[in-house]
Amino acid sequence: MNSLSNCPMKSVVWFFLICVLSCNAALACNKNTDSCVESEQFQLAVALGAGQRSNPLYDGDSFPMLILPDFSYYTESWFIDNGTVGYSLIQNDRFAASLVMRLNPEKGYFQRWFAGNVITMSSTGTLLPPEVETGAEKSMSTVSVQDVGKRPTALDAGLQLNWFGEQWQSRLNLWQDINSTYEGQNISLSWSRFWPLAGGQFDLSTTLHWKSAKLIDTYYGVGEDELYYLERYNGRASVQPELRLGWQKELTSRWSVLTFYRYLHLDDAMTDSPLVQDDSVQTWFIGMVYRFY
Repeated sequence: MNSLSNCPMKSVVWFFLICVLSCNAALACNKNTDSCVESEQFQLAVALGAGQRSNPLYDGDSFPMLILPDFSYYTESWFIDNGTVGYSLIQNDRFAASLVMRLNPEKGYFQRWFAGNVITMSSTGTLLPPEVETGAEKSMSTVSVQDVGKRPTALDAGLQLNWFGEQWQSRLNLWQDINSTYEGQNISLSWSRFWPLAGGQFDLSTTLHWKSAKLIDTYYGVGEDELYYLERYNGRASVQPELRLGWQKELTSRWSVLTFYRYLHLDDAMTDSPLVQDDSVQTWFIGMVYRFY
């Protein structure tokens, strides 16, 4: 697993090229919709409530969601949308094409991202459970996430295409690792539909994720450098469908109610790994949103 500081010169060139030219595609501004983000517009909102994202790994902690920030800034070409930055190549009220860049989210199952709550893991492969004696010839089919080496941070860049309808949106993302962390790709294709419901807006989204064998192997594989008693596992390409249901109702110009549920299914390429316990990731949230801008 290569760190950013050790990546080859080609990856460094890619990194600075994307920083100069790139990266979550800017949504074309349709002034007839409430979701329009006009050029040179800054938006900041915070959701306060109760929620959780499950962790499919053995001994992996679920992620409590009590405060959900939402930040975006759009110009005619450049934009920042939460964790993604981008440069729009083409945009109109029906279609947008952008260069995009983000941190790959896969590491989030292994390590908490907020300060003071980071999970520490052995990177040397010498931490053994109490029942395993050094030198014992023993193979285990499962392993705690706390007993494997720290997973790397990957930087993805690529192309995002958006299509817009009056009550629907669709998006295609093509991602490539650019700092030689897992040296692979991942793709997602999503479609969302919106309806008025109970005085608010209901949304239904479906997404299909494809993750290359190198990506799965980097994060969920078990190699010779891991704990000796683990069964070796080489990752395979994974296809993961996702379903999301949400509802939001505006109460005032600043306040609204928000609730959503998301279900991500994990296929055999993931669940065959001795690190993975569950075949799904489930996320839910209910709370109030306050929009500052």
